Amino acid sequence: MAALLAGIPQFRRPAALIASCCALVLLATVLLLPRAPPAPGQLATARDGAPVRLDSTGDRRSGNELLWQLPPTLPRAALFAAPGCTIRATDFFDASPGCPSCAGLPEERRFTSEALRRGYAVLAVSSRAESWSLDTEEGSELAAVESIIEWWVREKHPHQLAGLPLVGIGASSGGYFLSALAARVRFSSVAIMIAEGVFGAMEDIPANYPPALFVHMPKDDERAREVASNMGKLKGNRVSAGEIQCGELAVSAQFLAARIPGLTRAVADGLVDVLHRKGFVDEKGFLKKDGRSTPWKKAAEEAKVLPEGFRLERHVTEELNVAYAYHEFTSLKNGEIFEWFESHMDHKS
Repeated sequence: MAALLAGIPQFRRPAALIASCCALVLLATVLLLPRAPPAPGQLATARDGAPVRLDSTGDRRSGNELLWQLPPTLPRAALFAAPGCTIRATDFFDASPGCPSCAGLPEERRFTSEALRRGYAVLAVSSRAESWSLDTEEGSELAAVESIIEWWVREKHPHQLAGLPLVGIGASSGGYFLSALAARVRFSSVAIMIAEGVFGAMEDIPANYPPALFVHMPKDDERAREVASNMGKLKGNRVSAGEIQCGELAVSAQFLAARIPGLTRAVADGLVDVLHRKGFVDEKGFLKKDGRSTPWKKAAEEAKVLPEGFRLERHVTEELNVAYAYHEFTSLKNGEIFEWFESHMDHKS
């Protein structure tokens, strides 16, 4: 398998796209303020109707930070999540005694909450640097994460997780990483979000490569073309492949307040008013630029619509990116993603 992946570090397009993706998000993380835990009442419910609180357990192995949580009911599957550039495992869980530094970004926490509600045990792992490495040398992140998943399933929770289907999701840099990791880890299926994967660098798709779902935003037309090409390559190698396209949305106060725990409707109304008055959105409420390129916070501060000590900058920016629909982790397609996982639970790799 090492020989198969030896060419991955030299691939051209994914490397360039990872770099560009990271450049887009770096600006949004430079001036981050401490983040508040979400407001109560934003919890999903488990299959038995009990509320699911995001209360993770953490560790550090091989230089990677990892956080996990088991569902309140008997697990039906295990899920590995690879965050994108500058996004960390802590963004998938709410602040709690087990993880006081967790941020609970709105899209990531919604995805985690839905996974737990459906009975998935969730493991999120942070990359060692701002984005994932695809090196295949001894001690590489690919080898480290393979070992981490094995440890988590076989040693940490053998009675709950051993023998269960394992699924994976990765976004942006994490999507490229997951597509390479799936050549060496026994996933029943994977979801590759806002990334086309590294299939162009593989001379051959490994036998029994897991079914792959591409979740992307076709406004990024170059990536959409690459996704179509890689889907064709997978299908040509008898690998099940599917796609979910995510389109843009108008920004409304209801949208922001409903998706960002802790953001009041009054503040959301003020933010949307600023977006309109400054011309950041068109007459229908669609953003003209993504959230990272829109100076909404400065405009909102000048208009005095933000409360003192406002700590939800990253959260608002993420939702503006979701609405713009060019490059962002999104939970809007949770139902379809989990349907993909659940329709391939019997895949044997």
